[in-house]
Amino acid sequence: MTAPRGVMVATPTPASARTPPKARAGETVCPSIIAASRTVTSESDPRFQIAAARRILHREGLDSQVGGHVSLRVPGEDAFLVTPFQYFDETLPEHVSKVGFDLRVLEPGTLPASPGINFHASIYAARPDVHCVIHTHAKNMSVLSTTGVAFDVYYDYAALLLDEVVPWTDDPNLVPSEEGDLMVAELGGRKALLMGHHGSLHVGDTLERVAMEALVMELCAGYQLAAMAVGGKPLERTTAESYRDAYIKNGFREQMWLANYRRLLRSDPDLFAALR
Repeated sequence: MTAPRGVMVATPTPASARTPPKARAGETVCPSIIAASRTVTSESDPRFQIAAARRILHREGLDSQVGGHVSLRVPGEDAFLVTPFQYFDETLPEHVSKVGFDLRVLEPGTLPASPGINFHASIYAARPDVHCVIHTHAKNMSVLSTTGVAFDVYYDYAALLLDEVVPWTDDPNLVPSEEGDLMVAELGGRKALLMGHHGSLHVGDTLERVAMEALVMELCAGYQLAAMAVGGKPLERTTAESYRDAYIKNGFREQMWLANYRRLLRSDPDLFAALR
C-alpha cells in the first residue's frame, strides 16, 4: 500500500558522499560549508520532511526570522536532525545537520546547525516518546506570552492542546544544559511551552502532528488575543474535551498536514527541485 504523498514512511534513502571543497594554500575549509554527506532523493526522507514542515510553518505565519528550529530524532541513535539559522521558507534538505545528544555534529549540512539547540538534546534524552521538537518565535504566541494569561480554548481548534501548554520564563543566568533540564521538568509529559516574551516550544510523536499543533496554537493564540480584547470567555471544559476527542478521532492534524503539503507543490517548486 502506497502512503499518501507528504506522509513520512520508513523507506531508506540512498546515500552518496559528495566531494567537499578543497582548501587553497594556507586556507582552512570551514566544516559548515562542506556539503552534507547524503543526497536526498525522496520526499519521504526526513531531511526533506523537515524542510517541508518549516515552509508550511512559514506560510501560516510562524516564521521566526533566522531563529527557531525544527528537529527530528534519528531512530536507534542518540542523535537528531536539526535546522540552521535561516528563514523558514528558504530551508532545503541539504541544510539539515545530524547532531548527537552530546551536540557533536555527526553529519554537517551545507549550513551550520543553529547553536541554540541544547534543549532539543535534553528533551530527546529524557523523553523517549518525543520524536520531534519545534521551536518558534511566532507573533501571536509571543504576544500572548507577555500578558501572563494562560493559553486557553477561545477557539475550538485550541481543544487539541487542552491541558498541554505550560508557561515558561527564560532565565539568562542558566547555562544551556541547565535550561534544557528545566524545560524537560516543566514540560513533564505535556506537549508545549508558552515562552514568556519569546515564543513557543512544541514536542510530540511525529513531525506531522507537532507541526500542525504549532500551527494551531499560533492561530488560536491570535483568536484568544482578539477575544480577550472584547471580553470573550474560553470554551466550557466539557465542550472543549468533546472537540478534542473528535479532532483526534478524525485525524484532523494528519489531514491538515496533507492539505498544507499539497499547497507546497504549487508554492515552493524549489523545494521539490532539490530532490536528486
